[in-house]
Amino acid sequence: MAAHTALLRALNAALAAQAQPAQAGAMQTYMKSTMPFLGIDTPLRRRVVADVAAAYPITDAATLIDTVLQLWRSATHREQRYGALDLLRVPRLRQLIDLQLLPALHEMLLTGPWWDHNDEISGQALPMLLQRHPQDMKPVLRDWARSDSLWLRRAAMLSQRGLKTGFDAALLYDCILPSLTDSALAKEFFIRKGMGWALRERSYAAPEEVLAFCTEYQTQLSPLTVREALKAIRRAATKTS
Repeated sequence: MAAHTALLRALNAALAAQAQPAQAGAMQTYMKSTMPFLGIDTPLRRRVVADVAAAYPITDAATLIDTVLQLWRSATHREQRYGALDLLRVPRLRQLIDLQLLPALHEMLLTGPWWDHNDEISGQALPMLLQRHPQDMKPVLRDWARSDSLWLRRAAMLSQRGLKTGFDAALLYDCILPSLTDSALAKEFFIRKGMGWALRERSYAAPEEVLAFCTEYQTQLSPLTVREALKAIRRAATKTS
């Protein structure tokens, strides 16, 4: 199935029409991006994507995936890549998401190696796939947690954040522990930060569990990871003291 070329043309034109050059430079600097920005704020960009998606419907998963990948691969500005991921947020298109999307997510994580893309994919598409296809996704995430790519590791450990149902604590720790024993990747800022974030999200539901984990691995966890992991627990303790 080919990409929805009419949607792609319309979306690129709509994004270009909303460009704010005065904002673009600061956005590029903040994101430390080699790819330039159009200067479009996130809420406006997502409205543009939703409007174009409504005007040019996609009705099957294969077309959605090809459209997302074509937009991602051909992007000249970062908002086009954001727009590719925004398509996966559109409620009607979310219903089409299945395991066929996984290779595309893998590609985007590796070719967009930065925290903005990583956090969007790990916070939106991955948890959706995990909830819909747990038996297929859990081995994949465990494999990613042992990857040479820090971005696959980070995506794996953050893939359950925000889940309201179906949280798998064993999977969380299986995705964290390999990065504690890898001496090179354990020093990476985005691994240490991501690990702490994942643990902090877990601490809202299971504070004693997270405290026990941090105690057991205190000699291996970085101060940054522990600070992030225990932030909510310490805040709650301060309020009750």
